[in-house]
Amino acid sequence: MREDERAKKLQPFLQYLNQTPAAELLNDYTYQLVYIGKEVDEQLEREQYLRDLVTAPGTGINYARFDTWRAGCAKRISEDPVAFDESSDRWHDRHFGKPSVPVCLQEVEPQEIQWLVPGLIPLGEITLLGADGGTGKGFWSAQLIGYVTTGKTSGFFPVPPDQTGRVLVLSGEDDPGKVLATRYMAAGADMSKVHVMTADQYFIENDKILCVNDKALADFVDTIEPILVLVDPLQSFLPGNVDMGSRNQIRRTMTPLQAINIKNRCSTLVSMHTNKKQGVSGRGRLADSSDLWDIARSVLIMGYSKNDGKIYVSHEKSNYSEKQQTVLMHIEDVTVGGIKAAKAVFDGYTDKKDADFIEERRFRIAQTKDDTAAAILNVLAESKLGSMASGELRAAVTKKIGCSQRTYERAYHSLVESGDIEKFMLNQKGGLRGWFSRLARQSETDGEVTE
Repeated sequence: MREDERAKKLQPFLQYLNQTPAAELLNDYTYQLVYIGKEVDEQLEREQYLRDLVTAPGTGINYARFDTWRAGCAKRISEDPVAFDESSDRWHDRHFGKPSVPVCLQEVEPQEIQWLVPGLIPLGEITLLGADGGTGKGFWSAQLIGYVTTGKTSGFFPVPPDQTGRVLVLSGEDDPGKVLATRYMAAGADMSKVHVMTADQYFIENDKILCVNDKALADFVDTIEPILVLVDPLQSFLPGNVDMGSRNQIRRTMTPLQAINIKNRCSTLVSMHTNKKQGVSGRGRLADSSDLWDIARSVLIMGYSKNDGKIYVSHEKSNYSEKQQTVLMHIEDVTVGGIKAAKAVFDGYTDKKDADFIEERRFRIAQTKDDTAAAILNVLAESKLGSMASGELRAAVTKKIGCSQRTYERAYHSLVESGDIEKFMLNQKGGLRGWFSRLARQSETDGEVTE
């Protein structure tokens, strides 16, 4: 081939390389441009251009990763060339497709809402699951994964799903071997349908953080074709420069995730930690951005009932259905394959919502404080000397009624401030001084505290 003809033939390929970010070049479309339908010499020439570009300093791609990509593409082509061609075409269309145009509603056919979990988790949408750390959201999510991968019903999900499928889990906190495998097995999941990518694994392999707006996530979904994507927790997969208090930043970050749901007809359950604000419920508990609430079509909030210690899962928002009843559950230890694990156990339903439980909690705290204050006064009244070392008083009261240290301190300081008990210092053995407590001594004439 003449040199000018070779350069002319190579020019579109080189232009493609220069216009595409190096980190995005290892895709099915690129493989076709380099290896499919090319003579050996042309393959080698194109491969060299590509290799030099993607392994340049700063790209985070080394020779080993390049070779792994090339071998993986070759294997997939040999197994299913049609599927590979379709994947290549999808990549091309996303990056070089025709400009979007607004849709005329006259041309849109109305559709019924489709559900992953009837009435609770809609297909093609984002659902939020908010909970305090340690509440058990991972165990409830495991029950969901068991339901989605097998179709088996339970108290948690009593209505059979319209379809089952694979699940993609993005885990920011739990190790696949140490935690997730046993947890999902205990929940009865079909493990052959569960795929996990941890934040740590992705960083080790790619030298960067995996974020919900990354193309890498879209590629995972294209490859695995899950019916459910679980992001747990959201905070582990947000870009470092995103302020959760900024509505605009959160909206821009979450839009690509919603696009994945629409394109692939899957659901995304976004798990997130609630904030530490006291006395708030529902929307007020979801981190720092109300926009997350607005983006989601369904929102679930988990918490503890102070009355009986049960864990509740409250359906707080639903755009496409009536809110479902609140699920009550507890965590129970089990053994899976000789390994200790735990699972969520269904306890029933209630009509109470998160606000009701928060109000009960507020009332219970006040009640417990009053009970503790009464116990402090009773212990002091029954003491032989009428006074006790403050440390001994605390130990006696907490043993008697089982209150927390925090509740004791609140009740004790309240009694000191009200004048019901006195706090004073006495000399002890060895010349040490220590704090003591006693009932306030009132004069018979004016009720003043006397010494």
